[in-house]
Amino acid sequence: MRVGVFSDSHGDHEALDELLERMGALDAVCFLGDVARDAEHLRERLAAMPNQPVLYAVRGNNDYYSTCTLPWDLLIELGGVRIYMTHGHRLVSLMNLAYKAQECGAQVALFGHTHQALCETVQGVLLLNPGSAGNFCRGGRARASVLEINRGCCSVTNYLL
Repeated sequence: MRVGVFSDSHGDHEALDELLERMGALDAVCFLGDVARDAEHLRERLAAMPNQPVLYAVRGNNDYYSTCTLPWDLLIELGGVRIYMTHGHRLVSLMNLAYKAQECGAQVALFGHTHQALCETVQGVLLLNPGSAGNFCRGGRARASVLEINRGCCSVTNYLL
């Protein structure tokens, strides 16, 4: 199973589209907030794909006052792996994120907010931040990740524009 992971696109639909194209076939997409209307853009793009990947999305700190109905956190299961999703702005440390994921029985925690890519295991939980999927965020280049799940094992490939 191939899962596209995006966060902090901040309205850069061109970068989202290019990253999606580079990733190739996906079974699902996780959007980690900032901004909610970008999740709708992704939903439209995914609906036009031949296999129509499922979109899972949470809201971010820039979505506090939006009218979106996205949750702050989400727990999903893909390929037999439980995944905790959050934007990350309400957590004070990676250790807190790992503990929260453990409380939910998750083996993976996806988060954003910092615009900095990160992939490491803490307390037995794979923590993945794909970085910012918007080219103009903090002057960097757009980034996203693919989480591959095979028989309960996870690997990550990063994409950079």
